[in-house]
Parts: sequence; C-alpha cells; structure tokens
Amino acid sequence: NHYLLEAKRQNIALELLESERKYVINLSLILKIKATLQGPDVKRSTKERSFFPHSLRYLVQQHVDLLHALQERVLSWPRQGILGDIFLKLTNDENNFLDYYVAYLRDLPECISLIHVVILKEVEEEIKSDLYILFFHIVQRIPEYLIHLQNVLKFTEQEHPDYYLLLVCVQRLRVFISHYSLLFQCNEDLLIQKR
Repeated sequence: NHYLLEAKRQNIALELLESERKYVINLSLILKIKATLQGPDVKRSTKERSFFPHSLRYLVQQHVDLLHALQERVLSWPRQGILGDIFLKLTNDENNFLDYYVAYLRDLPECISLIHVVILKEVEEEIKSDLYILFFHIVQRIPEYLIHLQNVLKFTEQEHPDYYLLLVCVQRLRVFISHYSLLFQCNEDLLIQKR
C-alpha cells in the first residue's frame, strides 16, 4: 500500500510538471503575440503595452524558474519525493509571486476592453480569441495549483516529510483564492463573455 501511494504521488508530480511545461509554452505564446502587435501596423498613439498586463513579463520569468525547479525534482524523484517546499517558497510573503497574479487580475479587465476596441480593426479575430484563451489560462493557473497539490496531499501519509509542507501550501492557496474570489470571477466572466 505504501509503495502504491508513492507511485501515485510520483504520477501526480509528473502531471504537475507536464502542466507547468504547457503553461510556460502558453505564456511565451502571449509574448510572441505581444511582439507582433508591437509591430509598425498598430498605431503608435495607442500605447501598445497597455494591451497586456504589466506583470506578464515577470510571471514568465517566475514560471520558467518554477519549471526548472520542478524538472530537477520530479525527473530525479527519490523514494520520498517532496514538492511542498517549492510551493512554500513560491507562496511565501517575501516572494511576490502571488502579488503579480493579483496585479495581473487587476490589469486584465482594462486590457480586455482595449483589445476589444482597438485591436478589433488591426488584427484578425483569430488572434484575438487566441489571446483571450491564453489570458484565461493565466486566470485559472493558481486554482489549478491548488487542485494539483490537494491531489498530492491525498496520497501523502501524515508521517511523510512532505505532508506538513503541502498542508501549508494548500492552506495558503485556498486563502489567496477566497480572498480574491471576486477578481477571479470577474475576469473569468469577462473572458467567457468575450469568447
């Protein structure tokens, strides 16, 4: 039974790694679109950077680092693999990781209306709907981490060195999501409506 649990934990850790890899690809796609929109076609009068939340660049960097940390950890998964410390560090008050998500959620509604009004004429609908889908992924990411970590916790025995770390992370993410639930909701509704 013990080995079953460990195998299950390793599988969930691999799923988390894979989802982080896809997420980093999505983030870099947004930067690609951003670069194309900053081309000569978009009128200079509209400050193109305001189409995109300012925190995007920082988030990309954070997630590239997180991806490396997860890769290192998960691909050489020891008998008692630990994930909680990575997320503990990430969600720590000294780290601005969650603050940048708040900034992102606060900037997003304005960016969406700008994109809707201004880019409408400049860019194909397809790019716009791609952007909205990618923006949506970012809104969903923190809640996704909560689900992943709850899954790992489910298969972690109380004596396991990761148990307490995961417990604290899950608690932090829950508090964060409920604290900003209106912001999450508002952005999700906006993006679903635009799509």
